[in-house]
Amino acid sequence: MHKFFLSHSSSDKNLAEIIAETLKRITLNQISPWFSSDESGAGGLQPGMIWFNAILDKLSKSKAVVAILTPNSISRSWIYFETGIGQTLKDCEVMPICIGLNRDTIYPPLGLYQCYQLSDYKSLKEFVAKLLLKFDITFDEDMCKPILEKALAKINDFKFEEIEENPKIKELIEDLKNHIDKRFFEIREKPNIQIADSNLKGSNIAIGAMQELKSSYSINIDINLKNYKSKKFLEIRSEDTFTDISNNIYFIIQDYVEPYEYLETWVLREKKSEKLFIIREVADLIPASILFRPDFEIEIISLDEPYNPEISKNKIIMY
Repeated sequence: MHKFFLSHSSSDKNLAEIIAETLKRITLNQISPWFSSDESGAGGLQPGMIWFNAILDKLSKSKAVVAILTPNSISRSWIYFETGIGQTLKDCEVMPICIGLNRDTIYPPLGLYQCYQLSDYKSLKEFVAKLLLKFDITFDEDMCKPILEKALAKINDFKFEEIEENPKIKELIEDLKNHIDKRFFEIREKPNIQIADSNLKGSNIAIGAMQELKSSYSINIDINLKNYKSKKFLEIRSEDTFTDISNNIYFIIQDYVEPYEYLETWVLREKKSEKLFIIREVADLIPASILFRPDFEIEIISLDEPYNPEISKNKIIMY
């Protein structure tokens, strides 16, 4: 049975369970995710175990370390420790996944890897396909799609509490980050790490990650519906259209709005300009990167009555 390590904050135990269960179902238990808070059977830390030794042992036997990055975990030193150990292991790949965080705000060393923004179906599919490839397991999308959609609904329903950052903890984390960053220069011989250029630009980075970053970015979406308020993060790819992104948005809020009610009960708005996203027949022809720019602040708002162009015709993005 193939093994990999799920690095997570104890506060994200439910997320770790969702990821682990999803991957076990998709692979028919061909892979065995291990995470410390696992309460099932032989999983997790067992009575009598020396927890530090147990973690090192599980890491040493893993072919991948999947780091669950959330507002709960991003400042936790153990995430950096466990992924740092994983990077030093032969044939072990570090794969960060972002939930409740903007992928583009993850700083080195974890920001140097290809981070997956698990906010939409395509992102989750890409992450799972990449992980299965690591274990030489065939990814069958037709078979996996219902499982992935169910998992994504659970992930999007997960809520994070506002966490006040402790300045002392932040300072310790920065010291740890700097230490791990230096370790990158000591492990250049690892096959999955390549030099970005002759000047290094201050760090090492995988070529695949650089290419992925050039073709996509993440944006914040504030959901301000009458019956649901939250903050989400969406991946914008070079090939995405407005239709692709609006479908991803609807998937997130489908429990709170009826189908085909865009402009009837809810609408997208750019917060600074207050311009609405009014796009009709040509929505599938417009590149998403034109409308969902990194500098835009996008929100989803409820409408008291169906949209009427006469009311705000000077505040419309029209195509």
